[in-house]
Amino acid sequence: MGIQVKEQVLLAPFTTMRVGGNARFFARVGTVDELSEAVFFARSKNLPIFILGGGSNTLVSGAGFFGLVIKIEFKGITYKNNHITAGAGVVWDEVVSDVVAHNLCGIENLSLIPGTVGGAAVQNIGAYGVEACDTIFSVEAFDMKTTQTKIFLRAECEFGYRESIFKKNKNLVVTRVTFELAQNGTPRADYEDVKNYFAERGIKSPALGEIREAIVAIRTWKMPAPGIGTAGSFFKNPVVSVPEYEALKNELPEIKGYLQADNSVKLSAGWLLDHAGKWRGVRRQGAGVHEKNALILVNYGTATAEEILSLTDEMKSDIKEKTGVLLEEEVILVKS
Repeated sequence: MGIQVKEQVLLAPFTTMRVGGNARFFARVGTVDELSEAVFFARSKNLPIFILGGGSNTLVSGAGFFGLVIKIEFKGITYKNNHITAGAGVVWDEVVSDVVAHNLCGIENLSLIPGTVGGAAVQNIGAYGVEACDTIFSVEAFDMKTTQTKIFLRAECEFGYRESIFKKNKNLVVTRVTFELAQNGTPRADYEDVKNYFAERGIKSPALGEIREAIVAIRTWKMPAPGIGTAGSFFKNPVVSVPEYEALKNELPEIKGYLQADNSVKLSAGWLLDHAGKWRGVRRQGAGVHEKNALILVNYGTATAEEILSLTDEMKSDIKEKTGVLLEEEVILVKS
């Protein structure tokens, strides 16, 4: 075989939460041929497959994964006018930094989000009023069922809030993503935290690079210190109907809702955890909630996946009991 398949590989070092047991088999792939070979290996042994990117949105159980974990390491960044194509294994923030240096506008508000380019498309990452799908032109994906590669145009990707066809169809493995960006575009600085950042500094018309600097500074302040395990935002922002939102408003007058195109209302999971639950800084054994952001769960060095899940269950039950809203995990649980 061209690829190297290892046995009993500890997965914790491959995730940003730094927990989890062993993969029965583990392989790194950087080309479609290598990916095809890895899939053939798993199919020949009737093994389940888990596709691993940057491990930033992943929680591996203590029992690990009794199958083949395929680590995606497709590299490379290429430019063609205002289109940029990046391999699925490229670190996301390296792409953002590079395109800002090329004075291309569109993804600067997604600065410092952990993970890879592939994960950005699968999850349709978003922050500060921008989502990945706003600028994705096309996605190249390998179908593990047919062993064929296909190009999906944006309209075919079925993007939604932290959703895509690549998340719903487990046979599709993102290999490359092409973004359509704007040369000398107008960056967005209308999100409250960003507006406050520039107001405090007396900057009225921030340049593209200044937007990136602001996002990096804000996210750095809100995130745990380097060395502390975390999976980023653990919960999705819940979406409710207008009547449900109005009922919540009666109970929690300060709650904020954001009307969506489909006439639903998106709530802030962080606000609910702060105001209804008071969860910041809570700690259970080696797991805890970050003191600056209730959406961030952290591993203080000794946590297990099971301790983290126990804490999240406690948080979900508390918010459900107090508000009737059920929080949903954004993080993917990997287990045998």
